[in-house]
Amino acid sequence: MTAKQSCLAQLPDFNVQLLDESNGIQTADISSLVRDKQGFLWMMSSRHLQRFDGQNVKRIETEGEDLTDVAADTSGTIWTVTESEIKRYVNDLKGFEKIRIEGPKIEPLNKLYKLHVTADNQVWANAGKGLYRYDPAKNSFVFYPLPGLGKHYFYRRIFSKRNSQLYLGDVHRVFCYETQNRKVRSVAFESVKSLIPISDDIAWATDGHLQTFEINFANGKVSRIHGKDEQHPSVFPAASLISVIPFKANTYLVNTTKGCYLFDSETGVFKKALINDSGKQLPNDENYADFYDKDGTQWILCQEGIMFFRPLEHNIGWLRGFSHTDKGWSNIVRAITEDNKGNIWLGTASGLSRMNLASGQMKSIHPDQATSRLFPLGAIRGLVFDGQNLIIGPENGRLLIFDPERETFRDVQYPAGEAGKSLRTKLDNELIATIYTLKSGDFLVVGEMTCYLLEKGTYRISERKFKGAENNIQAVTEEEKGNFWMGSYQGLMYVDRHFRTRFQDNQFSPGNLVSSVLIRNDSTIWCGSVGLFEVIRSKGSLKRKLIFPELRNQRISVLHQDKSGRIWIGADDGLYHLNVKGNKLEWFDIWDNIQNKRLNSNSLLESKSGYVFIGGFNGLNYFDPEKIESREEKLNVSITAVRINQDDSLFMLQQQPLQLTWKQNSFEFQFVTAYFRNPQKLIYRYRLVGLDSGWTLNGRNNRVRFSSLPPGEYTFTVAASLDGVTWYETPRPFAFEIMRPFWKQLWFIVLFVAATGVLSYWLIKRRVTAIRRQTALREQFAEMEMKALRAQMNPHFIFNCLNSINRYIVKSDNATASLYLTRFSKLIRLILDNSNSKKVLLSNELEALKLYIEMERIRFDEKFEYHITLGEEVNSDSIEVPSLIIQPYVENAIWHGLLHKETSGSLWVQVNMRDDNVLECVVEDDGIGREKARDFRSKSATSKKSLGMKLTEDRIAILNQYAQTNASVEIIDLVNEANGAAGTRVVIKIPV
Repeated sequence: MTAKQSCLAQLPDFNVQLLDESNGIQTADISSLVRDKQGFLWMMSSRHLQRFDGQNVKRIETEGEDLTDVAADTSGTIWTVTESEIKRYVNDLKGFEKIRIEGPKIEPLNKLYKLHVTADNQVWANAGKGLYRYDPAKNSFVFYPLPGLGKHYFYRRIFSKRNSQLYLGDVHRVFCYETQNRKVRSVAFESVKSLIPISDDIAWATDGHLQTFEINFANGKVSRIHGKDEQHPSVFPAASLISVIPFKANTYLVNTTKGCYLFDSETGVFKKALINDSGKQLPNDENYADFYDKDGTQWILCQEGIMFFRPLEHNIGWLRGFSHTDKGWSNIVRAITEDNKGNIWLGTASGLSRMNLASGQMKSIHPDQATSRLFPLGAIRGLVFDGQNLIIGPENGRLLIFDPERETFRDVQYPAGEAGKSLRTKLDNELIATIYTLKSGDFLVVGEMTCYLLEKGTYRISERKFKGAENNIQAVTEEEKGNFWMGSYQGLMYVDRHFRTRFQDNQFSPGNLVSSVLIRNDSTIWCGSVGLFEVIRSKGSLKRKLIFPELRNQRISVLHQDKSGRIWIGADDGLYHLNVKGNKLEWFDIWDNIQNKRLNSNSLLESKSGYVFIGGFNGLNYFDPEKIESREEKLNVSITAVRINQDDSLFMLQQQPLQLTWKQNSFEFQFVTAYFRNPQKLIYRYRLVGLDSGWTLNGRNNRVRFSSLPPGEYTFTVAASLDGVTWYETPRPFAFEIMRPFWKQLWFIVLFVAATGVLSYWLIKRRVTAIRRQTALREQFAEMEMKALRAQMNPHFIFNCLNSINRYIVKSDNATASLYLTRFSKLIRLILDNSNSKKVLLSNELEALKLYIEMERIRFDEKFEYHITLGEEVNSDSIEVPSLIIQPYVENAIWHGLLHKETSGSLWVQVNMRDDNVLECVVEDDGIGREKARDFRSKSATSKKSLGMKLTEDRIAILNQYAQTNASVEIIDLVNEANGAAGTRVVIKIPV
């Protein structure tokens, strides 16, 4: 056989994650890092700052001189410094504000350099002449001279801090200033370049020659730090110190400009740390700055970007891509075992590899030419160690025994004769799925076509046939009594110790593949298919039910219970740890360093060291289950922006509760959780107290909108979770109040009710008054109608009519008497009929008027003639007018105008439509005129005859008031050319 080239494969010291341009961060000019109270990462470049919240990057430009440092105090305020100015970041709206500096003038020999925040949240800045401290009362940085060093110049701008201690330096000495008791200690040290405090009395410092020393401020001693490296004995690397963090007992993580190192203070062993990202080793040869936050996370600005990890926290490791092994290493790891020396043996798609964790050597083993014919493809699926040798199950080919000491291969023992020959031929064409170590010490070899039993020690192999053995078995586990549970491509089987199949369940859906099995007790197992199932074996059947619904659509390839009882579940999207006490699943995926391909079902080893190794299609994962603690990591949720009615104003910066108008009723909230390890796992829920008291799940979406909120008091709050079980609510909810419109406010409602009451009272009173007035008008109108009727039928008129009839009878003028009597009776009937209605047809009114004129003409011996004319536009059969409205004016024309005329006269009655709604009636005579008629009336007793016209005028006035019309009467005196009286014209306008 031949052994291929070896490579270092020691497990990494740290598994890190990287932030770079793919996260939206510009890493080119970053020189300093810091995290604020909300957990946001601030990155300082010379001309700008970047703020990263885990999802988005905000770039904040600066003006003036280049920035030299950035710091964050415990209240969350960000401070920056240039050589002459100190600024404080107010908020995203206002940006930075300049802080006044009191004390010695900032000048070339007194330039500002760095900022530090001590444990008591005091903000300090150093300059050439010493220290400045921020005074909140004065809102300024005040010069703070060191005792006895008020006029000293600190030419070296070194500035470090530890708790309440501050460190400065000049060309020849370094100083430790205790801010609590104001004591200064100093030690002679030439050309200090960087200084890192280790304890209250010890600090490490690098000088101008990049040599590192330990400074003891208690006794004033300075000693060179010499590191030991077993392979390359040397002193501490020629690099400038960036930070030193206590790592393990007597071990420090030392970050320098030449990378990260581990230093054992007891043995003096000094070695470069092995750092992996996503399973691949980083160069770790050039670092620029770092920041160790309060959560124990180390942030390091390196050549590849910004790497971050928790040095004191154990996490899952990932190995892949060993380039030095040439073709001997494959990232597809199908089988794992461990020998008695602690070596980890891997069966991969490229063959057999050995990983020596003690020496850090990875070695790929290839068979010689004769042995290579036994498994020509080189892939290995089955691999176990029996205490002396490795038993190898190739993907295609017969079983092999490998001696790890001699590195030789040999064949297993076959039965003699034809049986052995037939079995050898069958194995040559077999596809081995796995090799399972039985409790008896023998081995069950699981193939695609059947199963085989390999005896321990003798390595004699024999076939084991049973129902279902041909189902391409993928997983095997053995009960204490020797019975087996087997998962195959045709479901689940229960086989007894004599290889007799007792139960089968081939109803898994979708597909029947069962790829993993875990025994829970004597009658219960868990099996992985598409979803995780619990199967209970009873006397006559298997009862199956789905458990953990969150896994129902994932292929479960790994089920393992470690020595401490923890259960690990390998699924499509990573690895799950079952917290048995809380019955809660904890999820690990690629962001937790789990390989991003499927884990292999038979590629798991729990080593003697306690580490669990799991192989998959993209390398090897490993971890110590004892050190993987339940990750109850607190999340800090922040509401970062509030938009109201599409207004981008920063309402978050205003005093709460915020009062808004009733029109400001549409909201958009944006929130974020500064979680960098695996932001893809973050899920949110929210609630708007005042609208709904329950929580609403929002998934990974970090925005939520509300439209047309009604007036009221509200509080918006949001919570984040990594597993959907444990939630962390924002400590700063957003409270606001939408004011009611003025017409819904109490004062307006009271005023409106009072005004409505007063107005209602006034309207009701006005209505009652109007009703009373209308009632009185009706009564008055009715009275006027009766008076008009009486005026038409006055006794004098009736007497004269009857007397005229009698005169015609005496004169034996019977015809005239009869005609007169007929017209008189007809007139009386028309007047009585018309008096029953307020309005009558114009045709009826004119007929009564004509009868009246005819009777008066007969009485006065036809002394006058008359003319009644209608305009073409007048339809007398459809127009209604008040009854007896024209007759009084005709009567007045006859009695007072024509009767006293010495010659015969004329009477004209003209009816026309002036417009669509006004009827004009004109009564005109050529009598003696109103002036002479007035003289005659004063000398006679006929003055009462004008009463009808007066009543008609009153009726018209009452009609206008009652019916809201514009009826009118106009009397015009007519004159001749000599300006003498020529008659009278009466114009009556009646709305119709």
